[in-house]
Amino acid sequence: MDLSEYLSLFLDESRENLQTLNASLLDLERDPQDPEALQVIFRVAHSLKGMSATMGFDRMAKLTHRMEEVLSALRDGEAPVTTDTVDTLFACLDLLEAMVNDIADGAGERTDTAAIMARLDACVTGAAAPAPADAAPPPPPTADDGGFSDYERVVVADAREAGRGVFRVAVSLREDCMLRAARAYMVIAEMERAGEIIKADPPRERIEHEEFGLAFTLWVVTDLPAGEIEAAVSRVSEVEACEVGVAGGSEPAPAPPAEPVAETPAAPPPAAASPGPADAPAHEDHPAPGHRKPRQQNTVRVGTDRLDSLMNLMGEMVIQRTRLTQLAADHDLPDLRTTVEEVTRVTNDLQNLVMQVRMMPVETVFMRFPRMVRDLAQSLGKHLDLVITGEDTELDRTVIDELGDPLVHMLRNAVDHGLETPEERRAAGKPETGTVRLSARHEGSSVVIEVEEDGRGIDPARIRDVAVAKGVLAREDADQLTDQEAVDLIFAPGLSTAKVATDVSGRGVGMDAVRTKINGLNGTVEIHSELGAGSRFVIRLPLTLAIIQALLVRSAGETYALPLEAIDETVVVRREETRPVNGRECMVLRDRVVPLVRLREQLALAGEDDQGDALPVVVVRSGGTRLGVVVDHLVGQQDIVIKHLPSFLGDVVGVAGATILGDGRVALIVDVGSLSQPRGVML
Repeated sequence: MDLSEYLSLFLDESRENLQTLNASLLDLERDPQDPEALQVIFRVAHSLKGMSATMGFDRMAKLTHRMEEVLSALRDGEAPVTTDTVDTLFACLDLLEAMVNDIADGAGERTDTAAIMARLDACVTGAAAPAPADAAPPPPPTADDGGFSDYERVVVADAREAGRGVFRVAVSLREDCMLRAARAYMVIAEMERAGEIIKADPPRERIEHEEFGLAFTLWVVTDLPAGEIEAAVSRVSEVEACEVGVAGGSEPAPAPPAEPVAETPAAPPPAAASPGPADAPAHEDHPAPGHRKPRQQNTVRVGTDRLDSLMNLMGEMVIQRTRLTQLAADHDLPDLRTTVEEVTRVTNDLQNLVMQVRMMPVETVFMRFPRMVRDLAQSLGKHLDLVITGEDTELDRTVIDELGDPLVHMLRNAVDHGLETPEERRAAGKPETGTVRLSARHEGSSVVIEVEEDGRGIDPARIRDVAVAKGVLAREDADQLTDQEAVDLIFAPGLSTAKVATDVSGRGVGMDAVRTKINGLNGTVEIHSELGAGSRFVIRLPLTLAIIQALLVRSAGETYALPLEAIDETVVVRREETRPVNGRECMVLRDRVVPLVRLREQLALAGEDDQGDALPVVVVRSGGTRLGVVVDHLVGQQDIVIKHLPSFLGDVVGVAGATILGDGRVALIVDVGSLSQPRGVML
């Protein structure tokens, strides 16, 4: 089989491994004595080396092998963990990421690695020979090692040094075997679960194309004893014989009794390996406990296009379910009502399951930030600790894909604008090292993500002055803003309090982009700041962008949908209970003043006001404030499927999308975030 068929899998796993390496290297920098961090780095780097070598990317394999030599020196105490060494390893990871991107773009391995190779060599200058491949080459190939290449010899030497076994597995299929390639694939899958296949004869692509007779040979690096390997292969149907021998003719390091994995001293036949479960028939799928990993995989990779198609079909099913519910309500047919109730139960379960399939932990995006924040703090001469919590919180994959850029803006602003320099913090009586917190948590049926720092905070007076100076607000309008409304002005386009624009921030586009992106995700972003004590940004996002719960309302004869996550409550007030405050219509709700906006005016709807003396009001959260949206009628709650507006319509102010109702009519979804703009400025 052509290895290009595995390219997508290689790219995905390489990027995941590079993220893990970045995070573990940061842990090692914080605690150079942490053996677990070093072991994780070593293990992941070795996996990346093996993957790149298998795919034929020799330059990547050599670079990761040289990186392993540096890690070996650090592990053995032959070289210290210094800032220069960590910077060199980070530079190595950056280069590997660039190589992965080049491979993804079809450019191949065009990156020059000579400079970084020299830096890696310098990290262990003066130390003992860093790896067996340079100090003492492995013995020449024997009859049972398959004539290893130089790279394969390095892998074998590393495995034996680590106490792992290297076995030659010769497999013969029955003469009447009809699906030789399928049986060979099953054997290969068993060996990949047992360890790492370093060589195949004939090559794997020929085996998978059934270009072999009835026999083939694999060389496997594994922690399992020979008996368990033979048992695993024998479980595959139509295998005639399996011979397992030690490559090179000598027993691996696990053989001495002191090693735990050497409890089976002599690899007897599978049926007599040990009492109990091992006495089961050869086809038994439950190996002896403690010796091998579970045979069945708990996860499967599915293309995102298939998940999107599945969600689209689920959305159509929800629309038809709503239609059936409407028909059952319009016609008094008991059998139809019963059927609709059963269909509703099944579709609800299916909908929840599809939602869960699309969920991913926010860790996939959070892992990008520790390295970025570390490099940014170094460039600005600031000391900080980045504390991440709740990274296992799950969110819809589509939301996660869009979340990265807003969080980058917020974290860069937190480090650049929020945190003071060590000298400024000392003068303010604070520790020299600041703290930036990134957290995620579930709250109801939404996810809350917070970025918090203990820096200088936001000065509302300075915000007002900057807004007036840049022409965003007139002075009289700025003076009427509350402190919270003034702080919210940092989301205005072109408004920045930075005195100097740098390559980090200060051009007034970051926070405007944040609010635009979050509003586009049907979410909200709030700011809570205390001068001299720091700031906290709170993002609230729906769990999914595909199917949401909404409150249907009517205004000017049309039906509109308000996302339920943004709604606090609904109330009915009398016209005489409203009053103007600073020129803005407001109501008093439980001793709190709540500004009012009329939906027909916000959306510039035609038609006469059909409201009577009683005003239905939907109280929503928007931009850190509560707002009352006055509508004509409240219709009811309903699950809706979000449909994006056609691109030729452009950006429609106040509208986040559309949905199809149970009677086939189209209802627009209101963009709640656009309703709370401070007077005089369009955010």
